[in-house]
Amino acid sequence: DIYLVKTDARGNELWSSAIGGPASDSAAAIRQTSDSGFIIAGSTASFGSGGADIYLVKTDARGNELWSSAFGGPASDSAAAILQTSDGGFIIAGSTESFGSGGTDVYLVRTNARGE
Repeated sequence: DIYLVKTDARGNELWSSAIGGPASDSAAAIRQTSDSGFIIAGSTASFGSGGADIYLVKTDARGNELWSSAFGGPASDSAAAILQTSDGGFIIAGSTESFGSGGTDVYLVRTNARGE
């Protein structure tokens, strides 16, 4: 699972949260969102189309999961970076073996504010 920990400036834990499903899930990038929550991009074998898929998770300011989405195809797909867009949506950059011209290709996913 993804293990999310918030600390103070001295490294003291303020809160922690575990997010994920029954199989392997991991985080590759995290950003604080405009509503003081967090957006996490990584990979999941628990949800999605197969293999590993991009895993997008939105939390509130205390690390409680609000929603999650998976993107990808039958092979391995993963996220490397995440940004919130000016309209409140998200853009994810990663890699795909499910789509493209063969092998591993760049994979860009653009979502709305609900991760759709």
